[in-house]
Amino acid sequence: MLSFLSPLFLAGAAAAAVPIVLHLLKREPEARVKFSAVNLLKRAPVEHTQRRHLRELLLLALRVTALVLLALAFARPFFASGAAVASSGVTVVALDNSYSLSAPGRFDRARQLAKDAITRAPATDLVGVVTFADAAQIAAKPTMDRVLAMAAIDETTTGFGATRYRGALSASSQALGGRKGTIVVVTDLQENGWDAGDRASVPDGARIEVADVGAPPADLAVIAVQPQADRVVATIRNTAPRARDVRVHLTIDNKPSGDAAVSVGPNQAAEVAFAGAPRGTAAAVAVDDPDGIQVDNVRYAVLGGTQQPSLLVVSGSGDLSREGFYVRHALAAGATPGGGYQIASVSGAQLSGWSDDGLAPHAAVILLSTRSLERRGREALATYARNGGGVLVAAGPDVDGDVVADVLGSASTLRVVTATGAKPEPRVLAPADVRHPIFQPFASNTATLGLVTFQRVARIGGSACQTLARFTTGETALLECAAGDGRALVFASDLENRWNDFPLHATFVPFLHEIVRYLASARAHAGEYLVADAPSGAPRQPGVAVLTDSSRPGATPRAVAINVDPREADPARLSIEDFQSAVTRLKDVNVSEARVEARQQEDRQHLWQYALALMALLLAAEGILAARTA
Repeated sequence: MLSFLSPLFLAGAAAAAVPIVLHLLKREPEARVKFSAVNLLKRAPVEHTQRRHLRELLLLALRVTALVLLALAFARPFFASGAAVASSGVTVVALDNSYSLSAPGRFDRARQLAKDAITRAPATDLVGVVTFADAAQIAAKPTMDRVLAMAAIDETTTGFGATRYRGALSASSQALGGRKGTIVVVTDLQENGWDAGDRASVPDGARIEVADVGAPPADLAVIAVQPQADRVVATIRNTAPRARDVRVHLTIDNKPSGDAAVSVGPNQAAEVAFAGAPRGTAAAVAVDDPDGIQVDNVRYAVLGGTQQPSLLVVSGSGDLSREGFYVRHALAAGATPGGGYQIASVSGAQLSGWSDDGLAPHAAVILLSTRSLERRGREALATYARNGGGVLVAAGPDVDGDVVADVLGSASTLRVVTATGAKPEPRVLAPADVRHPIFQPFASNTATLGLVTFQRVARIGGSACQTLARFTTGETALLECAAGDGRALVFASDLENRWNDFPLHATFVPFLHEIVRYLASARAHAGEYLVADAPSGAPRQPGVAVLTDSSRPGATPRAVAINVDPREADPARLSIEDFQSAVTRLKDVNVSEARVEARQQEDRQHLWQYALALMALLLAAEGILAARTA
C-alpha cells in the first residue's frame, strides 16, 4: 500500500495547472490574409500545423509531470506494511459472557445486541469481537468479514467467571491496534465489574459505547458453605423484592445427604444447617431456582478441612507463656467448637533445624523474634513465603532488620530499622486504606483504633511494599510486601505490650484475627478458590479438584473446592455515566509507534530520490523538445 510521510506536500501538485493555463492562453487564432491567387502558395515550404500541435501537447505533458513528481518527492512516498498501514476505522464489540448472564434468555439478548453493533458499524470499518468475564480474549480479530464476526458471537457461551471491565477494555484497545475506532461494550452493567478504585485506560482516539442487556432477574444463590465438626452450614441469598421459601439440598461425595427448608426475606440472606457429622471428602449445597442465574445454584466445600488450621509463632525461646502471651490468647479468644486455630510455637534456633516441609502444614507464620534464627531458618521462611505462605513480622525490640529482609527472600526491598534509644513519643494508628480486608471490620468506626497508643515504633519501608496504615506522626505502621506467591505483612511495633498498649484494647483481637485470616487465605493453603484464582492443574469450573504438587515427589494430594464469585449475583448496577467515568483516556502510544515505523520504512526505500531523478530526466527531455519546437 502506497503511503506518504508528509502528505500535505501533495497539495503542491496543484502547480501543475500553471503550464496548462499558459498553454491555453497561448492559443491565438491565425490572422486571415487575402491573396489574389492561391496558386502561388501551392509550392511554398509550409510546416505541417498538426505536427507542431503534437509537440506542444508533449511539452505540456512533460512540464505537468515534472511538477507532479516534485510534489511527490516532497511528500516522501513509501510502500507501507505492518503498523504503518492505517485503516479508516475499527469497531470492536466487547461481549460480556460472565455467569450473571446465564439466566434464561439473557445471553440471547446480549448476542443480539452484539450483532446489532456489528450491523451498525460503518461499511469501511474493520470489525472485531472480544469476549470477557474475569479474563478477556479476542474472539475475532478486526477484519472486513462481517460473517466471521457474527460467527464468533454465535459461538460464545456464558461461563463461570465474574465480570471484570478493565480486562475487557484492555483487550479491546489491543484489538484496535493503534487505529481510531469504537468499542461497544455489551454488558448488564454489574457494579462489581469495577473493583474499588479500579480504572481502565483506553486510547484517546477510541470512542466507547455501552449496550445495556438490562437488570438481572430475581435470583437465589448459595453464597457460602461452612463444614463444621457436627454440621454443614450454608448461606442462601435472595435478591427478589419478596420473601421466598427455599428448599436446600446437601450431597456428600455425590450422594444425597439431606434436605432442609428456609425462608429468606427480600434482598436478604439466611443460614440453613444440616445436622450430623459430615463424613466424606466433598460436600455440595444446591437450591432450586430455574428462573434465576443458574451457575450460583450450587456451591462446593471440602470436608477434609474441618480440622483447625495451624498457625506457627516464632519467638526467642519458643515458650508462648513468656513470649507471645497476648498473641496466643487473642487467637484463642476467637476459637469456637470446630473452629479457631491450632497454635504451635518454635524458637529461632529450633526453626533453623527444620526443613522446608516442616513449615508447609501451617496456614501462617507470626514472627515475634529473630534471635537465634540462623541462615537455614531464614531460607526456610523465605521458601515458605515464596510458595504461597503468609508471614506476619512484628518489628519489635527482638527483631533484627537485616534478618527480616532475608526472611522475605533476595528480591525483597524491605528495610527495618529498630528503634534504639529513641525518646518515647505517643502516636496512634490510622489506616491508609479502609477497604483492605484487614480493616473491613473497622470501616464503620476506625476511631476505635485511635484509642491505642504507641510509644516506640520501628522505621519500615520498601519500594516493593504497599503502605496499609500510618501513625499520626507520619511513620509507616503496616506494610504489605511482595513475597513470591505468598503474603507478608510487617507491623512497625511489637504485639506484646512493650512498645504500645494495643493488647490491652478490645480492637487487638479482631485486628489480629483479620491479619491471620488474610495471611491464611494465601493460595498455597487455601481450601477454597474462586474460578478466576483456580490453582495450576485444577479446572476453571465449579467443583472439587484433587491437586498434587509435582515439585515435591511423594507429597500428599489435597482436595480443594472451586466456586463461582458470589459477588457476581449482586443485583447492584452501574449507570452508563458511572461506567464511562471509570475510563481514563491516554495518548495512543501505538499511533506514535506507527509513525516511527513509517519513517523507518520511508528511510529504507528512498522513493523520493527516484521521483527526483525521473523529474530531472523529464526536464532534460523537455528542454530538447522545446528547442526544436521554437
